[in-house]
Amino acid sequence: MLHVYIIMAWVVRLTTVIVLLLLVLCFATTGSLASDNTTQTSDDQSEIVIGALLALTGEGSSLGEASKAALEIAVEDTNDYLASIGSEMRMRLIIEDTKTDPVVALEKLQNLSKEGVKIVIGPAASAEVEAVKAYADENDILLISHASTAPSLAIPDDNVFRFCTDDTYQAAAIANRMWDEGVRVLVPMWRGDVWGDDLTNATNESFMALGGTVVDGVRYNVSTVNFSTAIDSLNSKVAEAIAQYGDVVAAHLIAFEEVVPLFIEAQNQSNLSDVPWYGCDATALNKELVQNDQAAGFAVRTGFESPLFGCELVDETGPVMSEIKEKLGRTPETNALAAYDALWAIAYAYQTTGETDDIEALKDAVVKATGIYYGSEDWSALNKAGDRKYGNYDFWVVVEDEGTFMWKRVAKCRVSSHGRVMFLPSAVLP
Repeated sequence: MLHVYIIMAWVVRLTTVIVLLLLVLCFATTGSLASDNTTQTSDDQSEIVIGALLALTGEGSSLGEASKAALEIAVEDTNDYLASIGSEMRMRLIIEDTKTDPVVALEKLQNLSKEGVKIVIGPAASAEVEAVKAYADENDILLISHASTAPSLAIPDDNVFRFCTDDTYQAAAIANRMWDEGVRVLVPMWRGDVWGDDLTNATNESFMALGGTVVDGVRYNVSTVNFSTAIDSLNSKVAEAIAQYGDVVAAHLIAFEEVVPLFIEAQNQSNLSDVPWYGCDATALNKELVQNDQAAGFAVRTGFESPLFGCELVDETGPVMSEIKEKLGRTPETNALAAYDALWAIAYAYQTTGETDDIEALKDAVVKATGIYYGSEDWSALNKAGDRKYGNYDFWVVVEDEGTFMWKRVAKCRVSSHGRVMFLPSAVLP
């Protein structure tokens, strides 16, 4: 039955892509209207400038690097396609490093606005989106974030689209995973920003809805350099939970790259090594973690599992994923695929609107594109808040092979819009 599902999914994907191509071909003959971010590269050729706010440095640099690789490939692919259909439109990308800093993200968006850019891919972090959202709304700029997931930012009719599901989906996935593995008491530790607060609250609610117990955890400051105090506090809380509830206690960490110094501190605390640990989408496939022997060793000892927004198909060796992996030199975070899809949707929007600078027309065109476009690996349809409708998650753990640490996928699940979670049999994992 699973093989039938996979074949059907690919057939549907082919059909939707054909429909998209036909629509683009249809609108390609309508001509173009010059806009502020359209420049003439020749007598006949026009250039659309798209912005990208990526965290190439700072705590979110692992995803930022993967997204940069994905977007560079997307520019080549879209321009090759546009040339093949006789379109004179070409896409050009301006990538700005936000340094995973909300203040810097706003400065970089303002710079892009001065360049006449009307659509920007990113930023990835919800704290960054929160910081730039008002400016985008006020200045008719469309943001398409490929990784922002805070539920509080799921706002209908604003200028922020998110090509990923909000964290109510991730919360349901991780809560059900922990429950299925025998966890009954949860001790959370989380990054103190809008994303960390929202995901913690959502996960706690999902876990308690299953019948679980959540004890007071540790919220740490995002500017913290030394995590010894926070880890000492968590160790005490875990010890108390174990004393009261026994061996059904787990720790849930919501962090960015600071997972590495946190785990280096945690390895010296006996109570923290005695419980299973779970992570989040920002820790899954994190390159810094597997490159640090101390942190990776702690992750192996505690069975550290992290969910990541995944693909609908079981086999994720599709051409786009493979090309990004080859360019990057490692397995990319799945959200990089959302960045790739965003550029295709933008190309469609400009092509079908005659390269207009009318933000409402562009928003409508992007929504239409996601409604018919299967995307690089999964459906791209958006809900009323402008976020992705469908949630599929992979679970990843750190494993060691002859002294080398690496990520290994151990589970897949699908989450419906109603929060129902269905795990696929482990036998179907590639």
